[in-house]
Amino acid sequence: MSAPRFGERIEEDPSVCYRHSDRQSWVLCQRCGRTICPECQILAPVGVQCPDCVREAGGSVQWTPTNAKPVKKRAAQRRASAASASSSTGFGGWITGLLRPGGESPPLSWIFAGVYVVVWLVGLFTNNLPALVLAAFPQDAWQIWRYVTAPFAAPASFSLFGILGIAISLFFWLLIAPTAERTLGRTRFLVVFLASAAVGSAAMVIAGMPASGFGAALFGVFGAYATLSWSYPPARMQIIGVLVINLVINIYVGGGLSLPYLVGGALAGAGTTYLLRYYEERARTKPSTPYLIVAGAIVALIAVAIAVNVARF
Repeated sequence: MSAPRFGERIEEDPSVCYRHSDRQSWVLCQRCGRTICPECQILAPVGVQCPDCVREAGGSVQWTPTNAKPVKKRAAQRRASAASASSSTGFGGWITGLLRPGGESPPLSWIFAGVYVVVWLVGLFTNNLPALVLAAFPQDAWQIWRYVTAPFAAPASFSLFGILGIAISLFFWLLIAPTAERTLGRTRFLVVFLASAAVGSAAMVIAGMPASGFGAALFGVFGAYATLSWSYPPARMQIIGVLVINLVINIYVGGGLSLPYLVGGALAGAGTTYLLRYYEERARTKPSTPYLIVAGAIVALIAVAIAVNVARF
């Protein structure tokens, strides 16, 4: 883009990416407020940023948006949010803001974490009953719902390793999942979660082992985050480091028995995110195409898991 001449006023359409004028988007850079398409969205600790802001983040440059409309829009949204917060404060206000349609809060990340903790607590007082109902077992491979409920089947144990496992899972989940949900959007984040759970559970059932715990969903989000930030080396190295740390913890604590669960979840999260982004940029492709591909792959893998265990038992 050439530099503007003195006195020339630049008009940018706020509904299209400022770097790709043929791509419509409604995601704004958290630093400069300009519209960016999926290819230009880079995950940063504070949210999504554009490539220019990421390059400038280490210096003292203060970016000023070239178009005033997005800034005014965001200022109006902040004023509306402040007014809403003043009328509804405390826990109720936080819940309202979290579930508000179109808001930037990541409700699914918090809801899934909350369900995980509640199910674990219930299991402490019911002799692990939720895990028996929700986990995916090879002998119950035909019970399809177990493939997506397995992440919430937390093995309840009031021991040091049990509590430490819950704490570590929640720490890494809340570290990465909210940012991934904001970037992907709630619908696509839900698809990534379900695909990771189903593929990871099916991989464990095929291997002849039960699937339970947050591992597949957590590694699915890791895979999604890696796909979204792969073009940004610092973020890429960060997510690779987190993956390695979690794999080492799993091998040390569990002997690596759940590696199919974790690896299957990571591959599903990365593959689903790649498909969603790839087909999003294809104007002639039906919006349902990537979802149908993901659903077909999941159904095929679950069918294999059922067939293998029918023959086994």
